[in-house]
Amino acid sequence: MDLSITLGVEIGIAVLLALALFWAKPEYGLFFYGLSLGFPDIALPLGTAINLRLDDGLIVFFLLRSLLWSPASLTPGQRSIFKWQACLAAASILSALVGFARHTPPARYETIKMIGCVAILIALPSVLLAERRIRFLAAGLMCGGIALMFQIGQRLESNPMNFLGGFQQLKSAASFITWNPNTIGQASTLLVFAAGLGWITFRRSRINSGLWFCSATTFSLIPALIFSRGAGLSIATGYVFFLCLARRWKPALVFLVIGVSIFGYVRARDSELVDSATQVDVTTGEGFSHRFDRWDMAIEAIKSDPYLGHGFGQEWTYLRDIGSEGRAHNAYMTVWIELGFGGLALLLAAIYQFVSIAVAVYRNSEFQMYGALLLAWSVTVCMESFGSVTLYWEKLPTIALSIGIAVIGFCERNRVRAAAQNTFAAQYEALPEHSLI
Repeated sequence: MDLSITLGVEIGIAVLLALALFWAKPEYGLFFYGLSLGFPDIALPLGTAINLRLDDGLIVFFLLRSLLWSPASLTPGQRSIFKWQACLAAASILSALVGFARHTPPARYETIKMIGCVAILIALPSVLLAERRIRFLAAGLMCGGIALMFQIGQRLESNPMNFLGGFQQLKSAASFITWNPNTIGQASTLLVFAAGLGWITFRRSRINSGLWFCSATTFSLIPALIFSRGAGLSIATGYVFFLCLARRWKPALVFLVIGVSIFGYVRARDSELVDSATQVDVTTGEGFSHRFDRWDMAIEAIKSDPYLGHGFGQEWTYLRDIGSEGRAHNAYMTVWIELGFGGLALLLAAIYQFVSIAVAVYRNSEFQMYGALLLAWSVTVCMESFGSVTLYWEKLPTIALSIGIAVIGFCERNRVRAAAQNTFAAQYEALPEHSLI
């Protein structure tokens, strides 16, 4: 028998055995899923800008499992969030269908990305039903994050001349074939969020708390070190906000001291590079990577059709036709351009619904840390969306959103279970005492 055929059969058997294990023990599949996110360049090209990765295959597997395996019923909070997310997805799909009917279909990349995000929203919350599975996913993301940092370091070491060209060249040198600097910022947000989950869900001890704090702090500094300024500022704000909500004043102070110290060290090493990245003028837009010019063009696109929009996936097509140098790089403007004012209202309603439920979770003393983490993530992605399309059908933020929805379901189920147990205990104590015979 040919050696290649034998190897193919052995690989196929190994994959089938792994899938059988993941089917019976999905927590191991979740660990591998988190780990695979740390290797973005391991992908199978399926066309221009479309790549199939290991994590995409696992999402299809989890989706199939959720359809064939009876999942737990949705909690009220999860149903509310899914209702608005479904409305936004329906608006996107309807707009895309109208585009096909008018012979102006959206780009394949935009369509497949949206379908993938919807699959993630369905699959992950149906698998993440217990705290044990959340811990496995958080551990996998930590391993993937460490691998990601090593790869970024190797890329910067292999392109030392990019440090001489300015911070924009440095950002490009740190990017992957299929990930741009904005995607690295989104990955950092997901990793910090996962580190926060690990901090909450794993056994409380000084060693564990120190390890998770160090992990979260390290991942939060990745955008700043590659001068992805919007993501770095958003993550730092969300991080400090979480520590303040959790009343962890000492870690908040330590994080600020570490951030300032690293900034001072990098500036001492290369003041010209740091000054070029930090010099901005809000009045003229200088130093904002031409964001103001692109936003002016985006406003013109919005004014031309403010109510119905230009159609899903048509942002770049329209902006290019009117002379813009690039996309709007603003999630709110992008939604308004493509889906009109109604689409923007749906996005804001979905954000409000998630935040309101996170506030309810935070008000419960038993799950206060979870609520603080969900609120901090909301602040981070809402800020980041002013300089990127973070909240509009992007894979990594959708993964974090799906984990957040699963956490909300976990908290609500445990709250109902605890209330039922307390009711039963109160009824038992109210029973009359009988003397022994």
